[in-house]
Amino acid sequence: MEQEIKWEWTDSTVEMIPFGLLAGFYGEKEVRITKLAEDGFCFRSVEKFCSLEKSFRLCFYDLKQGRYREIPVMSAAWQTERKTEFFISYAVAVQQEDYRQAVRMLFGQYDRYIRLKLAEDDGGLAEQMTGYPAKEDEIFADSFREQMDAWFGNGKNRENCEGTEQAETWKYAVMEPALALELDHPSVYTQFLKQSIDEFLADYQERYPVFQDWFRERKVERIYIGNAFCHLLFPEETTLFSMLDKACKLGLKITVTFSYVREYQLKHMEKLLKKLEQWCREENTKLEIEVNDWAMADMLKYSLPDLIPCYGRMLNKRKKDPRMPYKKGNVELLQENNLNAEFYREYLEQEFGIHRFEWESCGYEQKFPEPAAGRKMENHLHLPFYQTNTSQYCTLYAGSVYGDRSRQQLVTSCDRRCEWQAYLYPRHLNMVGHYNSLFGKDSEILERTGIVPYNMEKTRVFCKENQVGRLVLPCWM
Repeated sequence: MEQEIKWEWTDSTVEMIPFGLLAGFYGEKEVRITKLAEDGFCFRSVEKFCSLEKSFRLCFYDLKQGRYREIPVMSAAWQTERKTEFFISYAVAVQQEDYRQAVRMLFGQYDRYIRLKLAEDDGGLAEQMTGYPAKEDEIFADSFREQMDAWFGNGKNRENCEGTEQAETWKYAVMEPALALELDHPSVYTQFLKQSIDEFLADYQERYPVFQDWFRERKVERIYIGNAFCHLLFPEETTLFSMLDKACKLGLKITVTFSYVREYQLKHMEKLLKKLEQWCREENTKLEIEVNDWAMADMLKYSLPDLIPCYGRMLNKRKKDPRMPYKKGNVELLQENNLNAEFYREYLEQEFGIHRFEWESCGYEQKFPEPAAGRKMENHLHLPFYQTNTSQYCTLYAGSVYGDRSRQQLVTSCDRRCEWQAYLYPRHLNMVGHYNSLFGKDSEILERTGIVPYNMEKTRVFCKENQVGRLVLPCWM
């Protein structure tokens, strides 16, 4: 026998539960739950309801499990609670025990969260909610150099490739991905111009000893010139063309990387692209252009046939965060992004001539798209770092010059202090503030790609399965 419906509960509800914790649907329509109690709930809608015969679907987020629990809920009774010019609010009485249990659990977890939020700092809250190791937040490297040495200065566990394995390397070399180095700041531009290529690569391996086995079996085929994240780190024009000339004489292929393009740069960029096109004609070669701004993509699609656009890392977006392992939920839902949509890749090719894509490792496995039938596609993977935040109003400059990282302003010229200064973060986060950006280090990608420890067969399998034709390594130091 149904209980008598009483509506006093509408005066003692918890109001405006965050949408991420409680979502509601009536049929196929999403409704906003405005009040919640064990005896019922209120929702608002722009639609006027004459009856509520269908069941509601309420999705309660379980903070412990990191997932939603969906409960079908039937209305025992309902009434109009409030009517305004813009919406109508309805009160729905519920007499289901599974609903009451779900409400109690949500209230308990939400109350605990609020208490922790008031009593703990961010680290303590994260430790209680997700198991985040807050105590390790006190452990830092002493310098950027020490941080880099900790990441790349240890050459242990490297596998040797000798005998029959060496023969296999040469036999299948054509199947292996191309190797590229990313030159993205003035110091490395100068170093590249002053040193012979052998000296440059020897110095690189001394700075990154973990890559020594990788370099022993292959040569660098391409260099990237320019910075994808800061326009002030792009080489000056004379430096740029000197690097192009030297790389061309060495037989190196070249990708020129541009960052975002501000309004005052548009005319200069148009002139520079024409000069690059002219250089290509004189040298009878082509250049790749990493595009990180739609204005640049638009400039390239007209009368510049020797400049090949690549979809840049600033456009190739996805959720990336070094703290991802401490967040609950299924990261498989993050493995795809807009490039996995075939129609979007078709649009990029038809509108801008783009079929080459720059990717970053991101701390978890990505699902690289496969080329559609009859269409070209190339994937280039930058590793092991991935950008999480970038600001045109440089945080590092504000913190260094003004002593307050919040005093950010547009910087049109600077002394490139980011080449010797950086923001350090707790060691366990594997992240660093470099240039005008924050970068995380993918702690697994070098092993998954067979680079460290060196495993040629693993590299071939990874690149074949993921349609990766090029691996790009950094030159930060």
